[in-house]
Amino acid sequence: MKKYLIRARMSLLIVLCSFSAGSFAENQSRFTLKKALQLTLEHNPKLTRYPLYIRQIEGEIQQANSLPSPMAEIELSNNETRLTLSQSFELGNKRQNRRAFSNAKQQQLHAEFTIIRLDVLAETSRRYYQLLALQKQQSLQNIRIGQEKRALKIIKKRAQAGIVSQADVANMALRLARSNTTLKQLQFSIEGERIRLASMWLNDGSELKNALGKLSQLPKLPTEEQLSRLINKQLEQLPDYRLQVALLRLADNQLQLEQANSRADINLGLGISHDQNTHDPSLVFTAAMPLNFMNVSGAPNRGRINSALAQQQLSLDNIDIKRRELRIELARIQQALAKDRYLEKQITSQLLPLASEVLSTTQKAYRQGQYTVRQWIDAQGQVFNLEQDLINSQVRIFNQVLELERILGQSIVSAQ
Repeated sequence: MKKYLIRARMSLLIVLCSFSAGSFAENQSRFTLKKALQLTLEHNPKLTRYPLYIRQIEGEIQQANSLPSPMAEIELSNNETRLTLSQSFELGNKRQNRRAFSNAKQQQLHAEFTIIRLDVLAETSRRYYQLLALQKQQSLQNIRIGQEKRALKIIKKRAQAGIVSQADVANMALRLARSNTTLKQLQFSIEGERIRLASMWLNDGSELKNALGKLSQLPKLPTEEQLSRLINKQLEQLPDYRLQVALLRLADNQLQLEQANSRADINLGLGISHDQNTHDPSLVFTAAMPLNFMNVSGAPNRGRINSALAQQQLSLDNIDIKRRELRIELARIQQALAKDRYLEKQITSQLLPLASEVLSTTQKAYRQGQYTVRQWIDAQGQVFNLEQDLINSQVRIFNQVLELERILGQSIVSAQ
């Protein structure tokens, strides 16, 4: 069962992990996205139970092929003894329609499992990226604490020289204390995210020491024009759309099965009769068939046929609705992805270098007595706020790529 799941096509998500985890050297003390996805495939209950559902459907297909069993009937009376063997013959292609309906259920199960597998792997990746983001925030917070400690020493010396007041010392000490508290909260959050990630493979996260990955190593994506062409070309091959097609096929087969079941079956029998008075044997032939046309309420299966017709129409409507929903959702993700890619580029190429330059000049000016402590602190805050914005934008980019590839059911990431 596990081998089956491991061999299952991991689509885009394994490709996606290749640029964020595959480029790193394997290290037993470290943990990679590739390892997280492998453990999810092997142990996630939503995936490991799939073979049991397959066996269940296979049993239904086997049962659908079965034929009515022959019947033996004996009648005893004062004057006659009769033994009859009879067989019910199904009319209306009931057996073929039962088999087609069970096969359609199997196709629906395959389509549903494809989506479930993509959803589960995407959720594992999202939790992994969130853990990477927290680890990066922890590293930045440590840098911030180091800078604030050095700043506090400088301010204390200037206060001792009477250049600044003790209020400036207290203000900087407060900022340092708040930064230490934030660092502790990040440590708790990291531990919680490790447990949350490991729960995807029913584990407590004890083996998850440090997740490997670089959010700054963004995926190489096609241009907006290339992505739009890919979406338009592959729309009817998307897993969500194919599921709706499978549901429509199931509704069609259900309607055909109910219509077949409305046909009356015929029972034919052959037997022998023995007369107790004359002791003469005789051959007996029997035939029985329900007279559905005489039913005052109409066809006995009319309600189920009407229900199947309504389900068929719902499935037809859902296909058109799903096509439109997918176009809208893909357009929304493209727009959000373009927005965050622009923001990430602006922060790394323009905003962050400018903020770092402001911090450097402000620090020099403060030592020369030209700027106040507040101005120096504000300059530090701008740098760290931009670093935080950069992390958030990078996480959103990764998650949006995951969502795009989950919907498309294939990789859009160029090899790196």
